[in-house]
Amino acid sequence: MDTRIVPLLRPVITAPEQAPAIKPFNLDMKVLLTTEDTAGAMSVIMAWHKPGEGPPDHLHFDQEEIFFIVDGRYELTIDGHTSINGSGTLVFVPRNTVHRFKNVGETPACMLDWTLPGGQDRYFKKISELAAGGSFTGDKLAELNKEYNTAFCSAR
Repeated sequence: MDTRIVPLLRPVITAPEQAPAIKPFNLDMKVLLTTEDTAGAMSVIMAWHKPGEGPPDHLHFDQEEIFFIVDGRYELTIDGHTSINGSGTLVFVPRNTVHRFKNVGETPACMLDWTLPGGQDRYFKKISELAAGGSFTGDKLAELNKEYNTAFCSAR
């Protein structure tokens, strides 16, 4: 008999207009599924990027990441390999893999971002709150990166 305690999950339906908006790194995001919604299994964020926007090289030490391009064109670099991809593209990034992306279109682009296990929603929410409160610094980012097992890499 299995004696593990399994958290009770509930169904979640979230339309983008109902999702909480956050603005980490001055990016427009909405949290569609929180880490708490899934008992830690995953989180899902919808993010919009203006032309030229996207993170620098980085990696996650204990999370896989899945991107789904909803709209627009992104330059994706994963483990040193670069490609241009558009709407309908799904990308899987294993943990410990250096990656980055950038909107290379002339209009805003949109992607869904799953992290497994969850936590990315918490990371971005904390950054958004620090920025809104005027206390976002490089030192605070370094603390959050350590807490969430994320690292930004030097330019390649």
